[in-house]
Amino acid sequence: MLRRTLALALWAALVVAGQDAIYFERHFPGAVPERFEVRVMADGSAVYVESGEDSVELAIGAGEVDPLFKQAAGLNYFAKPLASSRKVASTGRKVLRYESGGEVRGQAVFDYSEVRQAREIASWFVKLAETQQHLRALERAYRFDRLGVNQALVHLEQAYGRERVVAVGLLVPILCRISQQERIVHLARARADGLLERLRAQSRLDLVCN
Repeated sequence: MLRRTLALALWAALVVAGQDAIYFERHFPGAVPERFEVRVMADGSAVYVESGEDSVELAIGAGEVDPLFKQAAGLNYFAKPLASSRKVASTGRKVLRYESGGEVRGQAVFDYSEVRQAREIASWFVKLAETQQHLRALERAYRFDRLGVNQALVHLEQAYGRERVVAVGLLVPILCRISQQERIVHLARARADGLLERLRAQSRLDLVCN
């Protein structure tokens, strides 16, 4: 209940800022996490919360979320139904909601949609949750299990190779700390450096370690 209250307080603060926002929620029993929700603002700020964890404020960046808002506009801001009646394997209940001026402009609930743009938006949010899982695993390993840092990096590399990582700027601080920490084994530090170079090359962002 406390986590939920904190998340609502953060979201309320974002709404006061007067920006449009896209809200996404997925509930998929058996998945990790089973339930998560995200509210992304037009300026790229966001609040992420999942079952069993505290809410997290994210600085994703406007350039990363611009395509989401353009796709939402193309879908009439989710004001029309997006759910498909086809019998397909469940990938979880999803909610897409567009908020403008603190009010709901449109909302769609679906498990599967035949609308490509809706699938792409949902996929981005799911990948964001997966990115958060890798980020949390790296941060925990860095703090409590430095011998496990390399394995956490291997998992991140694999996910990145499968194009399951988004908002790569979120990963830069922990990758920089790993690459610069002499107490971390050389293999892990080199792997973190390699990942940073790949992120710089492919994201075209100025990902600089402070």
